[in-house]
Amino acid sequence: MQKQNAMSEQLLKRKAVSDSVIKKARPVLEMRNISKTFPGVKALTKVSLTVLPGEIHSIVGENGAGKSTLMKILAGVYSKDSGEIVLNGKTVTIDSPQTAIDLGIGTVYQNLDLIPSLSVAENIYMNQFPRKSLLIDRNILHKNAEEILKLLDCRISPAATVDSLSVADQQMVAIARVLSRNISILILDEPTSSLSPVETQKLFENVRRLRTLGVATLFISHHMDEIFDIAEHVTVLCDGKLVGDWPVSELNKNSLVKAMVGHEVREMFPKIESKIGGEVFRVEHISVGKYVHDISFNLRKGEIVGLGGLVGAGRSWLVKSLFGAVPGRSGDIFIEGKKVTISHPRNAKKLGIGFVPEDRHNEGLISGMSIEENIGMCNLKSIVSHGIIVSKRENELAEKVVNEMDVKASSAKQLVENLSGGNQQKIVLGKWFENHPRIMIFDEPTKGIDVGAKSEILRKIGNLAASGIGVLLISSELPELMGVSDRIIVISLGYKTGEFKRTDFDAAKIMLAATSKE
Repeated sequence: MQKQNAMSEQLLKRKAVSDSVIKKARPVLEMRNISKTFPGVKALTKVSLTVLPGEIHSIVGENGAGKSTLMKILAGVYSKDSGEIVLNGKTVTIDSPQTAIDLGIGTVYQNLDLIPSLSVAENIYMNQFPRKSLLIDRNILHKNAEEILKLLDCRISPAATVDSLSVADQQMVAIARVLSRNISILILDEPTSSLSPVETQKLFENVRRLRTLGVATLFISHHMDEIFDIAEHVTVLCDGKLVGDWPVSELNKNSLVKAMVGHEVREMFPKIESKIGGEVFRVEHISVGKYVHDISFNLRKGEIVGLGGLVGAGRSWLVKSLFGAVPGRSGDIFIEGKKVTISHPRNAKKLGIGFVPEDRHNEGLISGMSIEENIGMCNLKSIVSHGIIVSKRENELAEKVVNEMDVKASSAKQLVENLSGGNQQKIVLGKWFENHPRIMIFDEPTKGIDVGAKSEILRKIGNLAASGIGVLLISSELPELMGVSDRIIVISLGYKTGEFKRTDFDAAKIMLAATSKE
């Protein structure tokens, strides 16, 4: 019983001091002039953040603004290059996730990292089980779990297995797990991405409950409604730099979005003009399970239609379903006015549709194969004679792609896994270009590649459209999308929430549509 009493006293102590802790003027956290560089990318440049005890503080910015990098430095996942972290007035070094936990910093990521087959109690107290001699004391384990769950007003049985719970309840278990470490700072990274509106409100109630216990919450979200609902203070990052921080009461949606966008976008990605012709592709009332809802749009020859939205909006589900790569699609697809059936990628390819997936490593390339083998597999008609691959044709085709795409490789025999990210992506694009498609779908084609390669790839996509191909382009980088698109369709939570002609592009309006729930 001693361990149970110790746990109860710890929880009661947290309750007793909560009001006084919240009222303290001294910040619980100061991150001062934090900088971080990855190879070829300046992720953070002298970013500072101040958080008060019990404060609900939102960190916002476009994709790639540096939010997650800053939080991973605080959580001990990344090391900072320079700067200072101060907790409760004392400078600290956070060199590992365990150090962060020991210092009272807990993180709940989108991937909850729970063990589905274990019980709620076992997940909460993993690696810190109460023991009776060499055995786990199950009675105390469950009583301790009950104490933590009571703090969150959660009526979850400690004995239930995690895989029997809803996503929202699993999230509460993940939060309970970090609370069991007696934390004072909770980091929530996109916590509502898989939650319904009702579940989101339940989460927010618990975040407010934690506030009364003196726990400061750092809340990362792209959704404007959620920020204004839950946060008291907001810090805005853009391109790895601090734009500013304000009490939420001093902002509205428009002023916050403008702070997030923060720069002119069109000059960064000059548009390659093309002659736009007749309709080549049209979809009507497309739905895919719980991910995509009643979306309709068309695409014309020579046109680049950008699909804008935030990570998790449903854009990838949409385009994969149109390519026949995921089941469960409803709605109609038309190519040059004729209704078609696409139930498998083979159908899409025969109809003249090409697809460059977001995950080039697992879906776009076969890493254990050479450049020429990867290109050849997508162009078998060009290299096969009487059912046999003609090596000379395979090599000539590969050399053609390598030259036209300006791939930096020792030879076409080189394994694709030994190429840089940008050169790998050029191979993915090039193998599809050789299919001479009528329609090309690109899902985040510049993700994870350096600036120089990104510019090259966007130019090649522009040239492809200029040749008369209809292009559907997903990008989570708004400057990129606005720079190269002729039209932008915005998707939020699986719904089409906006459509903009190039002459009407406005970063703030597009961002508002991307964060809309209707």
